[in-house]
Amino acid sequence: MAQTYFFVMAVGVPLGLLIIAIAGAHFYGGGSEELLDWKPTRSPKREAELQLDEVRQMLAAQNRYRRQRGAPERSLEEATGHAWADLEPDGNAWR
Repeated sequence: MAQTYFFVMAVGVPLGLLIIAIAGAHFYGGGSEELLDWKPTRSPKREAELQLDEVRQMLAAQNRYRRQRGAPERSLEEATGHAWADLEPDGNAWR
């Protein structure tokens, strides 16, 4: 009798709680963002602006080093064209 009681308490209670949680999640009508009261900290537009700013800063730093070496500066279009060409196996840029 004691072994049965122990088995029910050790396995049955956690299993029952898990089943209740799964059933509650299944029947919950709202989204997970609503449940967690989650809101993004930045908009996708702001994220894109920040990434573009980072690219411009990196290009400015690269051009500073190119000027020190006496090499011509690169524009954003040249740098992105080079990056796309490196991704293509046959060397054609995607446009």
